[in-house]
Amino acid sequence: MRYQTILGSCSTTTVNQLIHRCPETLSVFRKYVPDIPEDSPVTVKALAEESGAAPQALCRDLFDVYMEHNPLEDLDTDLLLKLIAENYDARHLEELPKLHRLARKIEAVHRANPDVPKGITLAVKKLEDTLRNHIEKEHTHVMNQMVHDQPPRQETPIAQMNEEHSALKQQLSKLRDMTHNYQAPASACRSWKRFYHELQALDFGLSEQIYLERDVLFPRFQF
Repeated sequence: MRYQTILGSCSTTTVNQLIHRCPETLSVFRKYVPDIPEDSPVTVKALAEESGAAPQALCRDLFDVYMEHNPLEDLDTDLLLKLIAENYDARHLEELPKLHRLARKIEAVHRANPDVPKGITLAVKKLEDTLRNHIEKEHTHVMNQMVHDQPPRQETPIAQMNEEHSALKQQLSKLRDMTHNYQAPASACRSWKRFYHELQALDFGLSEQIYLERDVLFPRFQF
């Protein structure tokens, strides 16, 4: 998960803003600058530079503490919608075409190898097409109706989205079966191993997203 979605940009988010949102982050700031006041208006990036630390390291520590005290299930709706759009949807749509090309390469180069899962290229392409279509419908007909916690509407097709989630989970299950739970055989080349590793990461991310939508976000808007 990209911590900027939760914390905001470390170049613009200030110490006092973050402490106001999550008081427990004060202990993190004081680990880097012991005498930092709670109402300090300096940015997170400026404080990191003052302490001689890498901004990414400070932001990661802040993110860990923030999420410990503010689990995803408790995020406000607008932040959850932003998280889904930027950290899940956008990333999946960026990664799937790459995975499709990699699958096609592996099936072509290793077509004589009996360990190659036959049809994996088509399976990845089907997942890409299904997910792209699902995301377009979901944002147009569901997510846009939830911004700013708008009152739920009976016509919002939440049930249809959950049916599509089930179909996506079936496709992921098929990929796991085809790849033996993403365990590359001894004969696998570096690209083949990378393909399985990245496909497994996508499986994990998409499964997590489906949980957030089906079990956390959607129930807030169901009658």
